[in-house]
Amino acid sequence: MKRFRFKLEVVLAERKRVEDLRLREWTLAKRILQGMMDALTVLELGLADAISKDSQLGSGPGVDGIGMFAAVDQFIAGQKTRIVWKTQEIERGARLTDKKRVEYVKARQKREALEKLKERRLGEHRVASHKHELKTLDDIYIMSGAARRRMDEEDEGVAV
Repeated sequence: MKRFRFKLEVVLAERKRVEDLRLREWTLAKRILQGMMDALTVLELGLADAISKDSQLGSGPGVDGIGMFAAVDQFIAGQKTRIVWKTQEIERGARLTDKKRVEYVKARQKREALEKLKERRLGEHRVASHKHELKTLDDIYIMSGAARRRMDEEDEGVAV
């Protein structure tokens, strides 16, 4: 019997390639999202540092006056704005990451479905191959039995 050959092997290879591509895209999106979150942490630390400096400004010697307080307040307001922007950017990044994850899961499911079909067809091929082998063996046994009977008949015919 012929060797097993899955007719959709090319499609399976393409689905594996697409799955790998989707996995790389999802991983990249996660990495970018993590970078955004790290940047937000840096902004929040800068804001906390500015607030602590603002509270210490009035207590030190040689205070320059209102100008220094205004500069720190402007920095704090700007930092809060940057934090809001970064938070919005993180939300967009999270949506993109989730979208990439869904695409990866769909690609993986398609590949797995095709692999299950391949396994089922391979099982069917093995069963058919086994049946073919048994039939061939039966034919060989039958043929050898018939040949023995002929030989026995010939031996009896010679002996008579």
